[in-house]
Amino acid sequence: MPVLILLLSTTLIWAMLLVCNRIALTSFDIDPYAMTCWQLVFGGIALVLMAPGRRIPWRQFTLPINWAYGFLRVMTGVTWTASLLYISAPESGILSQTGMPLAAIAATFILSRAPGRSEWLGHATLIAGAVWLAWHLPGGFTNPAVLLMLASEVTAISSSVLAEKHPDNQIKDAWAHLRFTGVLLLITASIFLAVPPLVDLISPVPIPYISTAGLFGTETLIAGLVIGVLFRGPAMVLSLRSIKTAGIEKYILSTSILPFILLALEMIAARFGLTPTPTHDSVFWISSLLIMIGIIQITVSKQRYASKQRMLAAKPISP
Repeated sequence: MPVLILLLSTTLIWAMLLVCNRIALTSFDIDPYAMTCWQLVFGGIALVLMAPGRRIPWRQFTLPINWAYGFLRVMTGVTWTASLLYISAPESGILSQTGMPLAAIAATFILSRAPGRSEWLGHATLIAGAVWLAWHLPGGFTNPAVLLMLASEVTAISSSVLAEKHPDNQIKDAWAHLRFTGVLLLITASIFLAVPPLVDLISPVPIPYISTAGLFGTETLIAGLVIGVLFRGPAMVLSLRSIKTAGIEKYILSTSILPFILLALEMIAARFGLTPTPTHDSVFWISSLLIMIGIIQITVSKQRYASKQRMLAAKPISP
């Protein structure tokens, strides 16, 4: 049960982060790129400065694996945030379901944890839900949000694999883990600041706001501070703990309910006039239904596969 609570809490905090990002982008004079950068800076500083008297882990800033992780997180954050300029937060959650099949592939070929055969049917259903929504977006598969979300999921899964294998993500000292997470956020923020031209170069579609020109806007700074400390930092802490505890497959599976949480949160925000009122049509609901069927299929398959493995392990070996 504690693992389930951890996974659900992680998904909820990410949903709140995404909806707050959308509120900032649609209701205030916010620079999206600068806001994301400040979220990382303030979230990272808050985590590093926790537990007074403990030494700041300067060694972490020199590890190549941390910089690789930071670069992947830059691409994940930039592409997902950019997609919110073209689609709603719940729609981005639907398109993000391509991450679950990618996680299964990564687990199979990189982590040597192949899922059960029946689980692939659930992954196919998730893909069908995402494809159905993408097909009906303005411009169809050429809508910038489609490529942006696909890039976001590829880099998210890649960073999750790094996180699971990262030796410093295995430490049991909670305060040390907070500081390790804070360092990762600060490294990611450094990459945001240093390489806007590179991000623009490798983005799957042109992102006109990739610039540090709006870095010191008042509303941008305030949004970065509030969202970074309250949501971005905690989201990263919970994500790393979830990956360490449950593995990337269960972590990504738990985030499959993200579209439904996003829908509820965005409807609440719309009632207060913070975001446009969601007007989802039958396409969205059909996609949501396919996503739910896929989630159920994968969950049941995992339980059956785990039960079968336990039975085989408990079966006495005949002489």
